[in-house]
Amino acid sequence: MDFRHEVLLQGSYKNSTNLRKDSDVDLVVRLAYKLSPGLAELSGKRLQENASHQAAHKHWQSFRQRALRVMRNTYGDAVTSGRKTIKLAKGDLPADADLVVTLSYKEGIALYLPDERRWIASFPQQHHEQGRKKDEATVRRFKRTVRMFKAARNRLVERKMLTNDEAPSYFIECLLFNVPDRLFAPRLAPTYTGILDWLRTAKLTKFKSQSGQVELFGSGPEQWSQKKARGFVRASQELWDTWG
Repeated sequence: MDFRHEVLLQGSYKNSTNLRKDSDVDLVVRLAYKLSPGLAELSGKRLQENASHQAAHKHWQSFRQRALRVMRNTYGDAVTSGRKTIKLAKGDLPADADLVVTLSYKEGIALYLPDERRWIASFPQQHHEQGRKKDEATVRRFKRTVRMFKAARNRLVERKMLTNDEAPSYFIECLLFNVPDRLFAPRLAPTYTGILDWLRTAKLTKFKSQSGQVELFGSGPEQWSQKKARGFVRASQELWDTWG
């Protein structure tokens, strides 16, 4: 079986939008084996009976088991298998690490969720490149603004004004990516308030993920709900209004 692969860095650490307090390292192992186009849109019986899926799943599962075995032999009990990733607890390392084993899919990656019997496609390299361009277009203000809103989200969670799963970091970053460049001001305070003012009346149905490959909002399991996004905006405004 062909296990040619490459290792990629992804996530907030790669994109320079991580917070020191809750930073971890996200790694992708992408097999050269390609998932056939369209399989990520199938699920249930239609997917399970697909011959292309069966071959792809065999490659993915075999390599993931090998990767898990190697990591456990190296790091012992610090390694656990999660829903999407192989997790490595920090211990003597400077940060926790998540390793996701994927196949190649179009211009991105795809991983399988055994419990849900479906593939997930994502495009971390495009996400990174689009974020880099946005940061340049905003005179290096986009990424610092993402970090500011993530810090605000953490404060909202601490105050029990919001739960973590209502506003995941990835969705916050994508939300801000859709904000016009002109609103990323030289100072943080007017950036924060100006963006919230704009988001209150923005048409969220037009928002794309930062990679530009999928819609940010919808009913899909990897999409955000408009209700949660509006709740995050309201809570962020309330945080500002009651600060101190």
